[in-house]
Amino acid sequence: MISFIDTTQLILMILSVGLFISTLEYIKKIQIFAPNGLLSWNVMQLKWDKQDQKPLLKSFFKLFNESGLIVLFAIRCLLLVGLLFFPIQSVSGWILVSLLGLSLLISSLITYYGSDGSDQMNMLIIITLVVCHLPGVASTKLADLGLWFIGLQACLSYCVAGIAKLVSSEWRASTAVKDVFSTKTYGSQKATIFLQKYPAANVFLCWNVMIMETLFPLCLFLPWNYAVIFLIWGFTFHFFTAVIMGLNSFFWAFMATYPALYFINHQMPWHLF
Repeated sequence: MISFIDTTQLILMILSVGLFISTLEYIKKIQIFAPNGLLSWNVMQLKWDKQDQKPLLKSFFKLFNESGLIVLFAIRCLLLVGLLFFPIQSVSGWILVSLLGLSLLISSLITYYGSDGSDQMNMLIIITLVVCHLPGVASTKLADLGLWFIGLQACLSYCVAGIAKLVSSEWRASTAVKDVFSTKTYGSQKATIFLQKYPAANVFLCWNVMIMETLFPLCLFLPWNYAVIFLIWGFTFHFFTAVIMGLNSFFWAFMATYPALYFINHQMPWHLF
């Protein structure tokens, strides 16, 4: 069984790869943050009510433009590269992860309209790692607790998503996957044509997702030979979601939680003898 140190470093490595890719994507399309861009601070600041718009918000005009965000994203990339050389158990590594979380928090002020569950999962993992590895306070038990929290949060996310789909008439009618693939934002013409040609495939995909997401927490309790089926399913699900729908951020965010699931599963009684 891998130790909590190895598990934590693996989580951080997978998370870092995903964040590095998403940061490069933001740099590539930096024009969306221009004054007339889709995510212009002129528009994003309107999220706050007038009574909440303090002078602090005005100062962000200097940061939330193309030049300022290029610097912020470049610094984030350097932080991510630095994590290759400093483990979070070290003071330097802890500082790098903390600064990484701060950069995500700052950029979330202007990217919140485009944020999704993967951004929330990334932030939750980082906060957990920072709290559970606080220099001078961290302990083996606290680090283990952090891994349990990350794993349980992943299971909760899957289970809640599965239950939400089960109560949806579109999902139970087995039309949801085809409908999603038919959209312009997340769609795929080839996938849509395939599902129109083979309706049974749409039924299989809809019920497969609903059942596996709802039952996903079983991966914590089943013997590993059976539990790994859920992780293979999750990997396949997120991989094809990234390829077909372009949601690659979900792939890395949720794959980062899988080492914690492995760790928890191997804490169960049948692995202690």
